[in-house]
Amino acid sequence: MAEKHFDFLFIGGGILGSAGAMCLAEKLDGSARIGVIDVDLEGEHSSTLKNAGGVRSTWRNRANIELCKYSIDFYETIREEVQFRQHGYYWMHGDKSWEEIQRNYPLYVEYGLNVELYAHDRITDILPFVDNTEGIAGVSISRKSGLLDHYSLREYYREKARKLGVEFVDGCFVTDIAVKDGSVTSVKAVLLYSKGMDGGSADRSEAIKDCLLSSDAPTGGEELSFGCGALINTAGAWAPRIAQLYGFTDSQVKPRRRQMVVINCPDVDLSGYGMVIDTSDVYFHKDAENILVGYSNIDEEYGYNIRFDFGGMDEDSPFFRYIWSPLYNRISKFERLKFLRGWAGLYAETPDRSGFLGRVPGLLNVYECCAHTGRGLMISYGAGTALADLITDGELRQELRRAGDLSRERPAGGMYEQLHL
Repeated sequence: MAEKHFDFLFIGGGILGSAGAMCLAEKLDGSARIGVIDVDLEGEHSSTLKNAGGVRSTWRNRANIELCKYSIDFYETIREEVQFRQHGYYWMHGDKSWEEIQRNYPLYVEYGLNVELYAHDRITDILPFVDNTEGIAGVSISRKSGLLDHYSLREYYREKARKLGVEFVDGCFVTDIAVKDGSVTSVKAVLLYSKGMDGGSADRSEAIKDCLLSSDAPTGGEELSFGCGALINTAGAWAPRIAQLYGFTDSQVKPRRRQMVVINCPDVDLSGYGMVIDTSDVYFHKDAENILVGYSNIDEEYGYNIRFDFGGMDEDSPFFRYIWSPLYNRISKFERLKFLRGWAGLYAETPDRSGFLGRVPGLLNVYECCAHTGRGLMISYGAGTALADLITDGELRQELRRAGDLSRERPAGGMYEQLHL
């Protein structure tokens, strides 16, 4: 059995694990041994690369606002590297969400978020392609928000982390986590890509998918053992499985499928706009010469389901019901569109739609950052910084002081996010 030892070991190398490793390495100036292990560092089935690329800071709770704002301020400094386009978030609100955004507005002013609210009579001035304003109580514009490239941001974090000595280990399916006197001491894994196991990219992809969806360890792979001084769970939708291995039963974090499609519709010009959200909760934005559209069916049962089934233009298809019909009812130029491709990914959700960040109760050296309900991309730099502060200093810097509200000890219902897309 091959053995390694790290002072700090991240399980999960997506956007949050990569950001956390970079921030921790920067804070310790490369003096610590930091490792990141993942079943698939490329992340073909991960939430990171299934993301729509939206970034905003207009939330209800200070913790989420501070994490997103801190991240956005950083993304502005690396705009070109991560293709950050601050073209705004344009949200068409029904009556209920219009009331919510107005209640939240004083917070946005306090944090200097540059949010504008416009009543029903201004809709077509702001969104000239909208020709049916029925059901829209008002429109909010978050000017500092926008879109960035998720892959570029993840690789930015990894490149910086590697230069500071962080080691990324691919193909690790975690099978056991040893705990002694309230502390994790070691992690065991099976190497998925051992010699003779990888028969090509298609076989590798299927092997990864099988492990992720079944939670069954691969057979025949090389066994690895990682000693660690501290463990950080950044395993995304699979964080509850990792938590169970170190004895923490997590009934709060659950995976929900979110599906996205890419369509072509030359008649709808979204140039100069960032993310646009309809009252139906369908969201869309320009994607090169096409349009990316997403929707999460909150009536769907939780589970590890990454099957894409939004295809088809017949009236009984999910695509027709959840995507095309709402788009066409709002913007008649969507009548003629072409479906190009689509995919499904998992978001880890909590009952209050806010994630967990902090030390795991009952364990002395285990931390977590997970279940941020699709906000991983938005908060990644702020979350990585907060993790590094908590791990090394035991407290948060002033700009992120409310991130402590995302601990497991928060009051029930106190972190609920209404406008959570």
